[in-house]
Amino acid sequence: MHALFDAHSHLPTAEALPSAEPGHSRHRVVCGTCEADWEAVLAHAASDGQILPMLGLHPWQVAEASPDWASRLESLLRGSRTGVGECGLDFARKDEDWAAQTSAFRVQLRLAHALRRPVAIHVVRAWGPLLDLLREEGVPPAGALVHAYGGSPETADALQSMGVFLSFSGALLKPDRLKARESLRAVDDGHLLLETDGTADLVRVIEMAASLRGVTAEDLAARTWENGQRCFKELMA
Repeated sequence: MHALFDAHSHLPTAEALPSAEPGHSRHRVVCGTCEADWEAVLAHAASDGQILPMLGLHPWQVAEASPDWASRLESLLRGSRTGVGECGLDFARKDEDWAAQTSAFRVQLRLAHALRRPVAIHVVRAWGPLLDLLREEGVPPAGALVHAYGGSPETADALQSMGVFLSFSGALLKPDRLKARESLRAVDDGHLLLETDGTADLVRVIEMAASLRGVTAEDLAARTWENGQRCFKELMA
């Protein structure tokens, strides 16, 4: 596997896994999640031509965001070839302000539309609201993916019909994640992506996904490389 595409990761830490072996090509999407790390993501991308930067306000960070976060984000996006995300909806905790999350996500979807940038979406226990919002706002034409997909095969079908890519993480390596494995098998070849989420070993994720889908790891790596080029085409030029 000489070409690997990591569709979702974060800024490296001391515990981060090493990058691809010498001689391998490896594009890695690195997402910011709050105002405090946006500049660091841009600096990290400037140091490595194979990193594709994304800047967004994660749903967990909405409550702590400054009043002018949206205008600052727009300014940074306009000043660089950068995607939007990680953003989205996370309704797992009852004490979260779901209306504020929805509003922040809507702002970021509109930025992705206006600036023609791909968007990386985080979703937990909010699949119905996600589909409703995407139908209202439309899927950004520059590309969209749901990272660490954990929804049902039926929701996967609905998202694919809207042109959304579905990315699977190291959760596939856990034997008890039966739903994720079932959904992986339901995604068509043209909408599948794989990721580390900043912690997993990408080669192991590819090998597991390939086994579950009944294909070779080399073929799946090639397919997800091609899909990554399509989903993030606006950041590749």
